[in-house]
Amino acid sequence: MNMPTKNRQDNTTAKRNSYFELYRFLFALWVVWYHGYFIVKNQYFDDGYLAVEFFFLLSGFYFTKTLDKFTEATFMRGLVMMIKSKLKPLGITFLIGVIFVIWQAVLEGGPVLFGYLWYIPIMLLSFILIYVLRRLIKRNSLFISILIGMALCCYLILYIPISEKLGVARGIGAVSLGVLLSFIPKIELRVGKINFNLILTALIFGEVLYLAFLPKEGLMCEHLLIFLLMPMLIYFTSTLQLNNKVLNFLGSMSFPIYAYQCVLRVIRMIVSTPQYILFIILMCLVTADLLIKLAIRLSIKNRKAVA
Repeated sequence: MNMPTKNRQDNTTAKRNSYFELYRFLFALWVVWYHGYFIVKNQYFDDGYLAVEFFFLLSGFYFTKTLDKFTEATFMRGLVMMIKSKLKPLGITFLIGVIFVIWQAVLEGGPVLFGYLWYIPIMLLSFILIYVLRRLIKRNSLFISILIGMALCCYLILYIPISEKLGVARGIGAVSLGVLLSFIPKIELRVGKINFNLILTALIFGEVLYLAFLPKEGLMCEHLLIFLLMPMLIYFTSTLQLNNKVLNFLGSMSFPIYAYQCVLRVIRMIVSTPQYILFIILMCLVTADLLIKLAIRLSIKNRKAVA
């Protein structure tokens, strides 16, 4: 059995991993199901907030790939570069979502902090905190120890009844855990043509789906998903290589799927709309979003070619 290891930087390769794109699409749909905008709704897959934990974990894992680049610049320049790199890909989709969140707040007559997009500012806050820590702490062993402490403290806070679903603690804890994953050396388990990493990934993914499918009566499934299975899924998936255009396209749908739920929420507040109609509206908005972005990219590319 071959077990070659590679350094941490190789753990988050520059190539797009289409398995992760598939996960992003499926977990975005899980959130849609949880919010009641999917075609059907029942007691299964009814803890969709756990999907956000996966996005936090995956974001932390990928964040390490660019962290060194930001820390090479001056403090403020690196901070600005980091914030811009995280907000720019969200683009007009995020702005539209925020507009409808404000509309929701007006209709409800009270403050609503980013509505369904609450995880964006918290994720950004987590990145800023980890960026500052990395600027101050160069030694990997100390940096890793502090991240472990942060992750443990943040999740322990969630056991205080008044803060059971505290988003800030969830975000910082999961992003820290994702960053920690990137420090684990990549291990390839292969015998001949049998890739055990792929087999383990499939088994873990199946177990994640199974536990997510079960109606929840306690916290045990949450513990397994957040602290064991989801991190394992990200780690072993990162050891695989796949670049598939179809899966990449599905992955590109994930944030629009998430953001345009803000539109659906306002529609549902204004007029009673069947659930399946809301899902159709959502997919039409996502399709229009992607087509407009594609047209803009092609237009820019053509102008550069002419110039």
